[in-house]
Amino acid sequence: MRFETLSNKHADLLFQFELENRDWFETLIASRGNDFYTDNGFNKHFSTCISDAKLGRAYSGVLIEKGAVVARGNLKGIDTKNKICSVGYRVAKNSIGKGYASYCLAELIRTANTSYSIKELKAQVLDNNPVSKAVLEKLGFKATHHEHYFTEFNGINLGCATFNFVCA
Repeated sequence: MRFETLSNKHADLLFQFELENRDWFETLIASRGNDFYTDNGFNKHFSTCISDAKLGRAYSGVLIEKGAVVARGNLKGIDTKNKICSVGYRVAKNSIGKGYASYCLAELIRTANTSYSIKELKAQVLDNNPVSKAVLEKLGFKATHHEHYFTEFNGINLGCATFNFVCA
């Protein structure tokens, strides 16, 4: 298992990851839309990830195991002046419960701190995802705010917790 910075060599693997796990991801978060899952839509997303990384606005990484992407993670809205950004990650359905989310998040924390001098990370988790909440708490994130009616998802009003992590 290795965590790698997203690069052009990962395009096909990441697209396969997203296609194979679409239904799973959409049980937890809003769909990226049908266009995302086309060659053109995914290529646009992928190019944006690479471009934003080159500009220092974001960072994307993939967790590779046995030649496949099993998780991906992102740092978004990197603000080097205020030393803050947001973090997010996804784990393949057939890879849950194996510690991949924790490993991925730990790598994102390390990358934020060492590569971007980030001192504070933010994360948001919908109420329907207690496993993600547990991973954040396990790695030292603290809940700072909860919005009870954050979004409607599959006909249900869901709340969202905001978490904060201060880098050492």
